[in-house]
Amino acid sequence: MRLRLLLAIPVFCVALWGQDSALKETFLQAKTLWATQGDREGATTRFDSVVASLTSQQATLEPEWIQVLCESYNWLAVLDDRSAQNRPRAQVRLQALMELNPDFELDRALTSQRLLALYDRMKGEKFALVKLAYLPEGGRLLVDGKPTSLLPRRFLPFGLHKLSYSRPGYAGSEVTLELGPRDVKAADFKLTRTASTITLYVQPRDTEVLLDGQSIGFAIGQAGENAASLALPLGLRPEDLSAPFVIPELLPGKHRLELRCACFRTKILELGEDLATPATDHTLEPIRLEPSRGSVSISSAWSGGELFLSGQSRGLLPLADLPVCSGTYDLLVVFPAGGFSRRITVEDGKSLAIEAKPKPRLVFLGLEGGEFTGRSRFLSQLEALGERLPTLAFQAARAGETPGDALVRLKASREAELFLMAKPVQDKVIHRVELVLSTLEGEEERILVKPLEQDPLGALAVRINHLPLIQRPGLGATLLDVPGQPGPWVLAASEACFKAGLQPGRPIIKAQGKVVGTVLELQELLGTAKGPISVDQGGGIMNLPVQMEGLEIPLGASDLCYPALLAHLRLLQAGTKGEEATLIKLNVALALMQFRKYDKAIELLRDARLSIGRGVSQGTLDFHTGRCFIHLGASYQSEAVQAFRQALKYPQATLQGPDGPLVAPMARQALEDLK
Repeated sequence: MRLRLLLAIPVFCVALWGQDSALKETFLQAKTLWATQGDREGATTRFDSVVASLTSQQATLEPEWIQVLCESYNWLAVLDDRSAQNRPRAQVRLQALMELNPDFELDRALTSQRLLALYDRMKGEKFALVKLAYLPEGGRLLVDGKPTSLLPRRFLPFGLHKLSYSRPGYAGSEVTLELGPRDVKAADFKLTRTASTITLYVQPRDTEVLLDGQSIGFAIGQAGENAASLALPLGLRPEDLSAPFVIPELLPGKHRLELRCACFRTKILELGEDLATPATDHTLEPIRLEPSRGSVSISSAWSGGELFLSGQSRGLLPLADLPVCSGTYDLLVVFPAGGFSRRITVEDGKSLAIEAKPKPRLVFLGLEGGEFTGRSRFLSQLEALGERLPTLAFQAARAGETPGDALVRLKASREAELFLMAKPVQDKVIHRVELVLSTLEGEEERILVKPLEQDPLGALAVRINHLPLIQRPGLGATLLDVPGQPGPWVLAASEACFKAGLQPGRPIIKAQGKVVGTVLELQELLGTAKGPISVDQGGGIMNLPVQMEGLEIPLGASDLCYPALLAHLRLLQAGTKGEEATLIKLNVALALMQFRKYDKAIELLRDARLSIGRGVSQGTLDFHTGRCFIHLGASYQSEAVQAFRQALKYPQATLQGPDGPLVAPMARQALEDLK
């Protein structure tokens, strides 16, 4: 008897292959102790430890371990039955076994006839026998909505049960049974073929399958040894292929099969009509997708940027020829100040080069206050404001975070340059909401909007997106539109322009061979010029170099949002050098003057130097420095006088732009006023 049990041990090892080795060893030791040594107590102790370990995780056990647990209960019942003292416990073991799996068959070579009869009687008090037949086999059985194995017989609890059997390509069948004591009933499932099926094996796994343009799932999992004959001709192992993916109903006609997977080329197969008619099962040869990659190069004039592709960090900039899978990505570069984002598409075998220029980060902190008419609609508009702001990197409010808490967190982490908070204005009926847009340094603007208007945020979005130029291409001349003149009137010219032949006091009639009637028309031509531009004042053609000329941002303009403009200028300043950086510094100072921060503006202006002496130049810087000192009060009068006197040294310096008013007359007037 024990020898037969020992011979059965290798069979049990197969069921445990790949499982926890320590628990498997304990299970096998328990069998060996009884089968070869007759050590009932030692075997019982080890079987009990296996049961204790498995019952603690019974709800998640794999079928192989369910089998081990059932066998352990069977052995323990037999061992307990051999001791008069423990015999009552044998029935407890059988009860646990029956509740775990009533379809488990006791080992008749191991179990006594008395225990077999006891177990059959116990099952008969709660379960009825159902005999099952499947045609065709290989389908899926549901008992009361739960999938179960395809056994030829099952024991089900007394009561009403619904059994459903289905198989791809066939119409399903359903049987309802009312079971009671001593019942033995049959459920014969005979399915009718309705359509063809297609079975796919794909490499790599996790490939999306589309039929006629519609996604029908993913080929996941891992093929078993039964796929070896299909994998070997491709030089693959069965585990390299996905588990079989079945297209259950292929309707008559031609079809288009598409396979997509990240980092691989999309594969398209045309399925002929013969696969759909007549209806049968088809298994295609394994489909192997080809790798698909490109490269991305990211550079920036701003330092410290970190690249993220669809949320995954790829390192610090600059990055050259970074290999990536082909496909579409949400590209994000996070700088110490500002952020750059763009959706990109990397094509197979191609390189993509991008210059990352940071934008100010605006965080919506949230909408304070209680309920009011239109609150939900207005809040959704605020949350989606970023879709209307291409000049900013927008972040919506965090769920569950108050505006105050968000502001404290962001100022501490410096994760943003701009903040937007909304608060209803408390009247008898709330008809307005106050929006507060502020910078990290505290410059703020308050805007009142009406939430029930059709587009309450439209005007704000336009103002935020309006970023005035601080440079434009020019000729180094002061130009005006004078009524009665055929073209832009040359009021003054730089020494280089004068030497090239440009004459003040005369109009420019043509540029690049085209008639120009206004300064704007000439500016449009300058903006497209690739090198020197030819001009004609009626006395012959001359070639003049195109150069960038400084402009000032206007102050007090109703169409500008100064906190957003200031954040934009600060980012520009961080990524530029030389004269351009000085020009940006001047405009940052002007924006600070808009917020009456004259002391901060002076720090920037006195630290800035421009080598040019005409247009927006060094004289412009000195004049604005004097203005700031005047605003600081009488105690700074001597500093203001010094700044205005310095401005007088640049008679061709202007405000606003090269065509703006001269600085010198205004500096002289300021000195007169200070006497």
